[in-house]
Amino acid sequence: MSCWRKGAGSRRRFCPLTELAGARDIAFCREIAGRANANLLHAARLLPQSRQAFFFASYAAMRLIDDAVDDGFLVRPATDRAAARSEMLAAIDHWEAQCLGRAEEGPLPAPVQRALRRIVRISDLGDTPWRGLAEAMRRDARETPMVEWEDFLAYASGATVAPATIFIYLLAADPSEEGFRWRLPSPPEGYAEDLGIFCYLVHILRDLAKDAERSERLVTIPESLLRRAGIAKTELSEAVKQRDGRISILAADLRERAAAHLVKGRGALAELGPLIGRREYLALKGLIRIYVSLFERFGTDFFEGMAAAPGLETALRAELLVAEAEE
Repeated sequence: MSCWRKGAGSRRRFCPLTELAGARDIAFCREIAGRANANLLHAARLLPQSRQAFFFASYAAMRLIDDAVDDGFLVRPATDRAAARSEMLAAIDHWEAQCLGRAEEGPLPAPVQRALRRIVRISDLGDTPWRGLAEAMRRDARETPMVEWEDFLAYASGATVAPATIFIYLLAADPSEEGFRWRLPSPPEGYAEDLGIFCYLVHILRDLAKDAERSERLVTIPESLLRRAGIAKTELSEAVKQRDGRISILAADLRERAAAHLVKGRGALAELGPLIGRREYLALKGLIRIYVSLFERFGTDFFEGMAAAPGLETALRAELLVAEAEE
């Protein structure tokens, strides 16, 4: 990563990454981000180093609170969750305050805080993504019922649109002496919303068996959709194992809703293409291609699609690596 600074004379020159955000801090963030092995991570590796540093700092911060809620809280027995709920909610509050630069104490380690302070907070990204994810995490910690599709969309606006907004912001914002600055006429949320929700719905389809096996609380499907399929959350894990036809009904419903967001998301993709750099467009296009390919694979036989998903995802990620090497 580099930033503009003045040299001994009046001419400006680039300064190295270590002067903006310590290389060790970025390496620390990169290691945290890499634990998830997410498609977003593979796409981000196509970006220039300056954008990668921004990505790893912000993604690591989001990854830490998401894992704390999913892996450290929701999978625990009911009595343990009840006893730890206030502590979990307080941790989310402290995390939000740290991300917004309003507190030093909280669940974020010092290297992540330093990276956020030196790269992300000097940008004009704003507070919305951090507030959005924090609110989604509070819904999880409170175990707020997800009854209707509108409840899902409200949850997704933080759980998936927030990180998608940061990624889209990063593709189009330009580095400057004062930090990254957004330069497009519409806000990044407008480009990110439908693409983010589409990818999230594909995630839900891909991970249905794994999430249902670990805990029904990790399954973010509204009760209304489950009722339409004639199945309860408590039945999902066994129903997937038995290749129950009700799972196919549920998957078809989710795919139909995902398809509507994909149509709108493709419009955003087409609009963004001419406005961002070549590497940035390759990263975004490659990322969406992974999810579209998975989405289409689920359309024939959902159970066969789930079985084929890991291999398909690995192959498509390898293609991203080829694109990275060519760059």
